[in-house]
Amino acid sequence: MSGSRWISVKGFLLILIAGSAFLPAIQKGFRPFPVRGLDGYSEPNPFPAFHADSLFDGAWLPRVARHFDRGIGFHNLLVRLYNQIDFSLFHIIHARKVVIGKEDYLFEESYLTAFSGGDYIGSAIIEARSRQFRDVQERLKKEKDILFLVLLLPDKGTFYPEFLPDQYQRPAGTPTNYEGYREKLLEFGVNHIDFNAWFRAMKDTCRYPLYPKTGIHWSSYGSYLAFDSLTKYLSAVTGHSLPRARLSGIRVTGRAEGRDNDVERACNLLWSIPAPALACPEVDFIPPASPDPFSALIIGDSFYFIWAEAGYIGRTFANRDFWYYDHDVYSGTYHTGRKATAMDLPGMLGRMNAVIIMQTNAGYGELGYYFTDRLLTKGGI
Repeated sequence: MSGSRWISVKGFLLILIAGSAFLPAIQKGFRPFPVRGLDGYSEPNPFPAFHADSLFDGAWLPRVARHFDRGIGFHNLLVRLYNQIDFSLFHIIHARKVVIGKEDYLFEESYLTAFSGGDYIGSAIIEARSRQFRDVQERLKKEKDILFLVLLLPDKGTFYPEFLPDQYQRPAGTPTNYEGYREKLLEFGVNHIDFNAWFRAMKDTCRYPLYPKTGIHWSSYGSYLAFDSLTKYLSAVTGHSLPRARLSGIRVTGRAEGRDNDVERACNLLWSIPAPALACPEVDFIPPASPDPFSALIIGDSFYFIWAEAGYIGRTFANRDFWYYDHDVYSGTYHTGRKATAMDLPGMLGRMNAVIIMQTNAGYGELGYYFTDRLLTKGGI
């Protein structure tokens, strides 16, 4: 190699190294390259304000370092790369309370604890609460002509026991909150729909997955089937004619979308985890021949948002009142900023045709999240 050519090669390498060193700074300042953001919860990380005291107590400099570390160019890409290497080579996932099951099925730890009976609250508490549900049901019907209904939602641990890690397998005879409530709701005649049992019964015959491999809620297709079943039940029991959710088509996709992929998104990997094809239902709503508005107060967990985001709630009910864990008040998917304990409960009930409690894993023992306690003391029944 001639001397001049060697100098040109060294010059090129020098420029390449220097450019690589400055590239993160260029990316931070000008963002010439599109980089996908991270999913999940993250706290704001502004440059910390300087105070004389913070310099001497040793708090300011670590905050500055953290600010620059998280704000460096390509930070999100590097995080995804790190996560992908750990997942692909060592089967390690970097997402809070997410567990990798067999064949890379993703589970939330609380589901597995509930399936294995680790959060069981005991038969006496379950029986007392089920009796309370019966009392609430009878009073609501007698005094206000309101239907009280409990929905036992499916859970991924019960639905996919074959993919659970061995340490979460349940010994025979171990009681769970779901099984306890299912038994007592039947015994005391509490209105309920057991979607958990229904989903398991359909598992081997249903054409499309009812639960996604990389999501924590029922699949889009499963949520449609459940909502269609709910509206038919409400119409049959109350005599009201609700709009009918008609399946007009199905789009099959090889890649999970939206909430069908919510757990995997929180893992912030570079590449998607291979998963079975999912069905995305296309739904039309057929209004009843005679308008018959129906209102329901729904108390429950995040499974509700699948229905609300798909438009099922807004196109079926005359209202969109939802109390998340009987704590935060939503109107559809909109967080109103109000708290359930501050609401006018008697006034709310005066506008309702039904009160519906919907929770997975029987609320991890706290089915209803003490809504019925307030209903009996402050609900005017």
